[in-house]
Amino acid sequence: MDPIRWIAVLLCSTPLAMAGAAQVSERELHASSCTAALAARADDLVSQIKAGRAELRPSLLATLEAGAAFIGDAYLHGERDEARAQAMLDAALQAQKALAAADLAARQALCAQEAARMLSETNLFGRAIVSMLAQRRLKKLLGE
Repeated sequence: MDPIRWIAVLLCSTPLAMAGAAQVSERELHASSCTAALAARADDLVSQIKAGRAELRPSLLATLEAGAAFIGDAYLHGERDEARAQAMLDAALQAQKALAAADLAARQALCAQEAARMLSETNLFGRAIVSMLAQRRLKKLLGE
């Protein structure tokens, strides 16, 4: 698994994926729902950009930076079990499918705001890492 994907899956956690594992915290539940919401937003933006809407590229980058902010926060909180994280990501993405479009859009907006706050409280080095990860992911998603 490439390093960016591995880091991304470190963030996610939901009770569905946790059978037999340690109890999931509220912070982990929140992080997993935000990660899934931001991933859905990024997928939508990638599709639109590939369909000719290049002006959405800054929005995609901002969404990827928001996701990377949650990833960094999870890493700092000790989320490092790749298999567990992958299972939790899968469960979070599956659970999100039951959301109405308006609810998903609201979650995406709130998560983006929270990520912006986290980044504003992060030192220059942390922001540089988030930016680098987001840029690399953007290029990969767009096939550049």
